[in-house]
Amino acid sequence: MSSRVLQTCVLAASDAVEASRDELCRLDAGAGDGDHGVTMALAARAVRQAVAASPAASDHDLVTKIALAMGSVGGACGPIYASGLLAIATAMRDQPDGSLTVARMADFAEAAENAISALGRARPGDKTILDALDPVVRALDDAKMSGQSVGDALSAAAAAAREGTAATAAMIASAGRASRLGERSRGLPDPGASSLTLILDALASTYVHEIGG
Repeated sequence: MSSRVLQTCVLAASDAVEASRDELCRLDAGAGDGDHGVTMALAARAVRQAVAASPAASDHDLVTKIALAMGSVGGACGPIYASGLLAIATAMRDQPDGSLTVARMADFAEAAENAISALGRARPGDKTILDALDPVVRALDDAKMSGQSVGDALSAAAAAAREGTAATAAMIASAGRASRLGERSRGLPDPGASSLTLILDALASTYVHEIGG
């Protein structure tokens, strides 16, 4: 992926997150502090500033800067997103060929999942962001095996994240702050999974628009 396309995709994701601030706060109010949308909107602005300040950055450097921007907002989501993005940046550095392939995307998603799981000791089924991310990993593995294009694989990954997020509405949180609420955490989709799905939807649709399938 060229840096220009990556920047365009990231800015589209930032716009989608800011536009959904109130909805993300509503979801978080059911089982958290109700501030996920505000924190993510602040993170989106920090990411936008990082992109604007680094017009010539390589993909690896840009993802690193985005990770640091996400981490700068603190809260529960800042370190989670920063950890996953730094893992992706490391995977990019270890694979110096800059071309984007489905196999590389699968590696990036798996690296992010492992990093986030290690950070919070959460697993799929705990009603966290991992319930959106784990289906993404599996969808990209399937896309790699079936020879899908990058655009089709991204669209499949976004769809898998949406399905995983929807399933969290029936779950009882067993990790993070929401876990203290027990049965009361059931009923709404997890806000972290929801914000990741927003991001992936924007990334996929923008990539397809910019590059095609």
